[in-house]
Amino acid sequence: MIKKVVIGSRKSSLALAQTGIVQHALTVLNPNVEFGIKTVTTTGDKDLTSSLNVIGGKGVFVKEIEEELLNGTIDIAVHSLKDVPSILPNGLMLGAIPPRDSAFDCLLSLNKYESLDDLPKNARIGTNSTRRRAQLLTRRPDLDIVPIRGNIETRLGKLESENLDGVVLAVSGLNRLQNNLNLNKYNILKLKDIIVPSVGQGALAIECREDDLEILRLITTINDNETSRCVHEERKFLDKLNGNCTSPIGGYCSFQDHQYTFHGVVLSDDGDNIFESKLTKDISDGLGLEAANEILNQGAVV
Repeated sequence: MIKKVVIGSRKSSLALAQTGIVQHALTVLNPNVEFGIKTVTTTGDKDLTSSLNVIGGKGVFVKEIEEELLNGTIDIAVHSLKDVPSILPNGLMLGAIPPRDSAFDCLLSLNKYESLDDLPKNARIGTNSTRRRAQLLTRRPDLDIVPIRGNIETRLGKLESENLDGVVLAVSGLNRLQNNLNLNKYNILKLKDIIVPSVGQGALAIECREDDLEILRLITTINDNETSRCVHEERKFLDKLNGNCTSPIGGYCSFQDHQYTFHGVVLSDDGDNIFESKLTKDISDGLGLEAANEILNQGAVV
């Protein structure tokens, strides 16, 4: 019987908050097991200035953690699912996907804006995401998109240090770090109807070794079936398009009123060209691939 489980995590405050959520959920269901945390520095953590495409693109936030998993120095790893490539290293698998937080983005600013249209002409908006950039420019071509990287605290600080009119962040990150952030000073504008989320955004992934059946049985107790089905379709969508977390691609699958809805977009970097698919069905199987094929048939080049 397992007595101790070592969880691998990145060192950022958000990563540790997310790992803490998983640690707590597992502890509640397995009070006789000790769940410890080991932090790991990834390639994406070492270089906080270069574009993710420059420093490696796929897997820059998970590679070193996966190496620890394969070496047996950790038993499971907790990732932001959006950072996990669609193809995993041999011997590893996603053992559980806990319930999802919000998948959507929001705009934080020091001024009160009721909508994106209220932003001043040529407003400076901070984001390093090509997906966010392209979708914002589709709606507001005049915006000056300023590339910024770093943790949430760093990016919020750049509102003033970089003289920005707003920064775009994931709602899930703010929710998970709300006790560490003074959010009352910011105006928060929801972008649910403006920006299609990144594939897997708001969801966590628990990775483990394929042959570690005891660990697998342990972590599947916190798997959420609906979240798992939805993000599986999103990842199939991204894989078919040969995209990654740095591509100008958005994909979101949701379940409501006994139906699955999939919304996928592929854009040019400048937002001038957009290819889109919206599907609703009674079952989730095949939604992601169907949406990807529909977009490819529209002439999208990715």
